[in-house]
This record gives sequence, C-alpha cells and structure tokens, in this order.
Amino acid sequence: MKVTSLLSLVAAATLVSAGKFIPSEFRPDTEVVPNAFIIEYQDDVDHVKANSFFNSRKDLTYKVRDQYNQFNGASIQIKSGHTGEDLAKIPGVKRVWPVERYQLPKPKLSKEDPTNPLLTSAHEMTGVDFAQKTFKYTGKGYKIGIIDSGVDYSHPALGGCFGKGCRVVVGHDFVGDDYDKTGVPVEDEDPIDHCNGHGTHVAGIVGADARNVKDAPQKFVGVAPDVQFGAYRIFSCAGSGASDIIMKSMERAFEDKMDLINMSLGSGSAYRSTPLAVLADKLVAKGMAVVASAGNDGADGVWSVSNAGLGATSTSVASFDNIQGSYNYFSYGGADHPYAFSSSWGKPLNLPAGATLVPVFEKDGSLSDGCLADSYAGQNVTGKVVLVLGDTTRCKSGGRGAAAKTAGAAGMLVKSVPLGLNSLGGNPDFQMASIEAGAADELLAAYQKDPATTFKWSSDKKTFRVEGGGSPSGFSSWGFDGDLHFKPDIAGPGGNILSTYPQKMGSYAILSGTSMSSPYVAGAHAILFNALKNKKIPGQDSRQIFMNTAVPGRFFNSTGLAPVTKQGAGLINVKNAITVQTLFSPDKVELLDSTHFAGKSVEVKIKNLSKKSVVYTLGHEVAQSAISYRGGNSYPLGTPILENDVAKVKFNKNTVSVGAGKTVKVTIQFKQPSTGKNEEFPFYSGYIVATPKGKDSVAVRIPYAGVKGDIGKVPILDTDSGLPVLILYNKKTGKAGPVAKGYKIDWTNEVPYLATRLGSHTPQLSFRVFDNATGKFAGYLSTNVGLFATESGRYKNVDAQGKPTVRTYAWVDGKVFTDLKAKVATALPAGEYKVVVAAQHKLSKGKYPNDFEVHEVGVLKL
Repeated sequence: MKVTSLLSLVAAATLVSAGKFIPSEFRPDTEVVPNAFIIEYQDDVDHVKANSFFNSRKDLTYKVRDQYNQFNGASIQIKSGHTGEDLAKIPGVKRVWPVERYQLPKPKLSKEDPTNPLLTSAHEMTGVDFAQKTFKYTGKGYKIGIIDSGVDYSHPALGGCFGKGCRVVVGHDFVGDDYDKTGVPVEDEDPIDHCNGHGTHVAGIVGADARNVKDAPQKFVGVAPDVQFGAYRIFSCAGSGASDIIMKSMERAFEDKMDLINMSLGSGSAYRSTPLAVLADKLVAKGMAVVASAGNDGADGVWSVSNAGLGATSTSVASFDNIQGSYNYFSYGGADHPYAFSSSWGKPLNLPAGATLVPVFEKDGSLSDGCLADSYAGQNVTGKVVLVLGDTTRCKSGGRGAAAKTAGAAGMLVKSVPLGLNSLGGNPDFQMASIEAGAADELLAAYQKDPATTFKWSSDKKTFRVEGGGSPSGFSSWGFDGDLHFKPDIAGPGGNILSTYPQKMGSYAILSGTSMSSPYVAGAHAILFNALKNKKIPGQDSRQIFMNTAVPGRFFNSTGLAPVTKQGAGLINVKNAITVQTLFSPDKVELLDSTHFAGKSVEVKIKNLSKKSVVYTLGHEVAQSAISYRGGNSYPLGTPILENDVAKVKFNKNTVSVGAGKTVKVTIQFKQPSTGKNEEFPFYSGYIVATPKGKDSVAVRIPYAGVKGDIGKVPILDTDSGLPVLILYNKKTGKAGPVAKGYKIDWTNEVPYLATRLGSHTPQLSFRVFDNATGKFAGYLSTNVGLFATESGRYKNVDAQGKPTVRTYAWVDGKVFTDLKAKVATALPAGEYKVVVAAQHKLSKGKYPNDFEVHEVGVLKL
C-alpha cells in the first residue's frame, strides 16, 4: 500500500482574534501550491496597512504574488517553515486560504459529424432562435469575458483578429504555455488558444458567427453572435492553473469593463467561503454578472456541485442534453441503436458480423457491472459481445473492459446510467461502447426471445433523437452545498454542442459538459440586455429573470419533474425571459432540513411589469425527491433513487390582482413531506408558480428545496469502506500496514497516517488524542494539514485510476496542540493514547462531542 499525503501544509486551522485560516477543501481535482496563500484583509485595511503589518513580522519572509482591489487582499508566497495559522494571526487579516491548483475540466469530445445541426437544435430548445429571428437580438453592444484556456481569435467565426475593431477586443495570458511544467506563470498580452481548445469552444457557444465562413461545417451562430469578447487565459496547454491567478483574471475582466464573465471551471469546495465565490459576489454587487459551470460529477451523486458558482449571487449552470445527435449505430433484433465508442478505442466498432450477445448477470438476476473477473465465471463469452451495467461505484470503464477481455469477450456494450450515452475511457486494445438504457433493455428482451440473434454493425451514421434529449444531463453535478444552499441555479444545453475549436486542432468540435451549458447561459444574458432596451441590470437581477422563466425538465421516461438539486430552476428559456411581464421574488426558497426548517412562513412578491392590472393564480408543481442514503449506507449512492416525497404548500391567497407596475405580497406555508423516512434524508423540491391571466402570458416560477430529517445525522465519513483507519508507514522499507493496539512508534523511522474518506461535506475534520487510561483530552494532532481540515467537500467515488478515493493525513512529529490557543505543538508524556477522527455535522455549532461524528481509530504508546 502506498501512502501519500495530500498536502504539505503544516498549518493549524484555528479561529483567532486576527483572522481565520481555511485549509484546502481536499477535493481530488485540486492540489495546493506549496507555501502560497490568499489573504483577505479586514474591511478597514488596505494594501499599505497590510504591508506594514506583514513587515512588522521580522521572522516572516514573503513575496507578493498578486494584489487584488475588488477582493480586499493579496496572494503571497512565504518561506517554508511558516504556516497559514501564522498569517491568520497577523493584525488586519480576516481570512487565509491556501492557493490551489485547478485542472481544466475535460468535456467529452464527440466523434460525431459536425455537419449535424447540433447548435441549431439547442437554440430551438431554448427560444434563442426566436430572439434572433423575431427581434434581431444578437448581443450587440455587450462584452463577455471568457476566463479559460484563451481564445483562438484568428478563427474566422470569432472575427479573425485581436484588438480594437475585432470581436476579441482585449485579453491577457496569465500563465504561458509551460505553466504545467514549471508552475511559474509567464504573462503576456496575447491570449491565443492554440493548444487546448476549451476556451475557443466556450467562446463559440457564446457568440460564434460561421454564416459566412467558407469551410464551416454548417452556417451556424452562437447564442449572441455580435457580442465582443475579453479573452483571459488562466489555463495552459495541459489545462493547469491556480486559484489566485483565476482571481487576478476576474479582476482584470472587471477593470476591462466586461459586462459578464463566464467561468467553465470544475472542482472545488462545497461552501460559499472559497475566495473565488467571495470575489464573484463582490463583482456581482458592482454590476457584473458571473456565470459558472456546475460541474460534471453527476455520476458521484449528491453534494458534488463545483465551487466557482457557489456564491450567493453568482449563477451556477447545470446541463441539459441536446435533443438530437448523429451517431454510429448497430442493428439487433430488428431495431437500430446508436452507440458511443470509448475514447481509448477512438473509432467505430468493428466486431465480427456474426457475434452474439451475452448479458452478464449478478446472482440476484440483475445486470452486472462487470467489474470483476468473477462476473464472467461459468459463462462462455469467448468471441461474443457482453452487455454490462455502467455503474461507476465500483470501477470505471477501463477496469470492466480489462476483466471482459481477460474472459475472452470480443467486445462490450455498457448500459448508460442513468440514461443517455455516457462517455467511456475504456482501453485502446478492447472494443467498448456505451448504449442508451432503453436500448439495453430492448437488447435484453430480444436476447430472451432468441439468444442466437446476431449483430449488424453499420459503417454509416444517422440522426437519432437522443435518449434524454431535452432532459437534465447525467453528467451534470448534483447539489446541495455544505450549508444546504441549493445549487445549481439554472440549466443550459450542454450535451452534444457544436462550436469553434482552434484552427490547428480542426477548427470545429462537438463537446459535452457543463463547460458548454455555462457559456450558453452567458450568451443569453447579452440577448436579455438587448431586450431590456440596452439597459444593463445587476447580475443577480438577470439571474432572477432567467430563473423565473426557465422551464423545468424531466428525466427521460420519467413522469415527474427532475429534482431542483439537479436542474435548478430548469432549462433556460430566452423567449420567455425577453417577453415576461412579471417578476417573482425571491428567485429561490431554501427550506433547509427538519431541524432548521425555514418554510413555516415564506413571503414572496409578485411584481406586475405591464401597463394594466393582471390577475395571477398561485400554484404548486412538485418535483421528484432524491434519496442517496438507503439501508444505512454511509457513502451517498452514485445514482440517487427518485421517489415522490413531496411537500405541501398553502397560500394565504390563491389568486391576486396586481395593478400596473405594482407589487403584491403572498405568504406561503410549506409542510414537509409526509412520506419518506427521516433516516434516508430525502431531498425534496418543487416550484411555486404564478400564472397571469391572459393569452400568451408567461408563467413565472420560484424553485424550492429542502431535506427531510436532521441534516446533522447525515453520515460524513465513509465507514462502509472500513475507514477511517490508522496505518503505519515505515520510511526505510516504504511499506505500510495496520497498527496494533498499544504499538510503540519509532518516530525516527515510522509515520502514523490517518486514512479517511468523506462521503459528505463537513465544516471541520479534526484529529484528537485522549489519554487512554483516563479518557482526558490530550490535544489535537499536529498533522501535515494542521489541526483541522475545515470546510471539506466530499470526495469523488473513484480517482482517475478508478480506485476508491482516500485521503491520508500524517502525524508528522508525534506532538499535539494542547488547546486552540497554543502557538506551538508539544510532546506528550509517556503513556498510551487513543486517537480519534472527528467530523463536525452540518449546520451545527461545533460543540464536541455532541456536534461531531466520532470514530476511534487506534491506541498508540508514546
């Protein structure tokens, strides 16, 4: 077993009078830049005062990485040996965070034919085509900042030039091409994207215009084809960046007078307190709109939405699948079925014409995930095509492909979970493809009729109405955040989107991800600004209009609306947004949990924007509930179980008349679902609807969401996997293993590690030591991350290698901090000591032990 520490921070996360140090949230997508920190100053402290405070610390050697203006603070690099806690104790410091490395999200790159009208169909889904054709709204007069991998401004569909008079009018490269290798940014004024493609694709969705481009695969336009761009390159060729650089680019976009910024960034914390979210809220308060992707971690289940859009006023964007696509396909049992081959195989399947199907079943008769060689025991799969379930809880596609190949299978079809055509990494020497869930069921039915049925593989493509088209994308991340604020806010088309790509990389590409849905919503803002007669409105107000007028969607073949924690207010509808005559506020209602229930009396306001009185009827649309804890599992299900646990709603007025330009208040009483078990923590949700009387009037909605049960009892640590556990690493042999009770540590050659796996957010993860004989508290472990791993987001189900994600924390020196005021760690007297892992429950006050999930992991002799 190889033991590695996640961070190299020797830091204490304590609350002190000067400030608070907030370590990394330990998500696997991020890692910390050694000895680099983001500092937020107290409100009455400027850079001059802060520098004087820092310089007064004669023992502190540091250099400034970046200084910020809208975010009152700076990022600094300190000499090794100092800690985040040291910085938090300096006068004038409000909060301190480590600088984190970010990796650009990797959307699914489709091999589809780019002549297929994939962006045109997205515009039909959202009413963008109506705005462009009927009102000629094209975003003219507005500037959108693309904070990404740069933009290939030489692309003819993006204007073909850079600077004054061009579509890309301003920009900056904050990293350089070699940042991935060196970690040292090399800045210049040329933000061209020539080696990554992500930012160019994003910009094209916002506002490409390929109508007069000779070699374009089709004459398409983006959402707002007359916007101008700011290009801010914060990711290098391989897609690496850092949180302080991202913040610098956000401020530069504000200084360049961008009306809006789009951040198609993945990963991050599960709380609003990250510096990116804090800065985003500050920019929105000054009139800029901030739009960010919700993340592509839908297969990990709840608690997985990304941090860039977690701000109270920024907009987090989920994804809906496009309604159609062009695919390779096969015939089986008289029906044609589309498939998506694995990226490692990289080409259409070429399986034997006479190959037959072998479904792989578990002992209970359910379709197996095919992760283990034992899955194929007793079955002859040699030269055949196996069918398995694409559940990623136990393994990823590479692992199941290897197992099938070893068993002798010629190829594999993977049933997508929950629907659509899931992307597969696969193996380069084994033929694999995902198929739609409905297609898998049809294959099983045909197989049961005649197991000798053979496949016919087509070399052509044809257009299919995609399973799940017009529905929330399976890959789109689920909320809540750690404090039960619900995100995402809204959704845009993000599955199978055609857009521009660097000319050196093929000029056009079809990608899928919330990285695509976010710029779609960003472009829609410029359309809205046009509709408001070029009167720009604050970012939070534009979010409200889009949330009020969005259209909630259903999962494929589902009769109920998808949960709000998956789709937010629903799919953006630009036609509704530019014609609506009503504002319905607030834009969301957060009911929290049963213990902190906030729905006993909720006031909403209906504002009539028209020039005549309107009568509104109040209504309630319920969404399906999502259950992620069933049967006592401590780790949330990768695919939540959808049920119908619904809240009841009572209005003090069922109809109201609102005069022209007037506002009327309505009081709503929510009652939590009568069904659903508290111990399963159903995430319930729905929509409050105000429908104006009159032909062609646009109904408006306010989404709400809550949790039935006490959120303080939601499992935080994954005990199903045998964790947390204390393990011992021998520095001489490089081996690790369990620690026997009462074992005496050789601190010269051995390091104890605490291995944990978080299935949910925690405000504080701490490691504590007690005298084993008396039970008296002895201190907090001085680990490689400090006293507390505060505000930690949940871990992904599996890492990039398909293995369960585990984090380890080293007890670096055998010392402890005796209390929260201790400035240095001290050695413990000789004796036996019990080691405890403690995770604070959500929405609790942090009083130990009542507000913590506590696990004893071992007893050591010192």
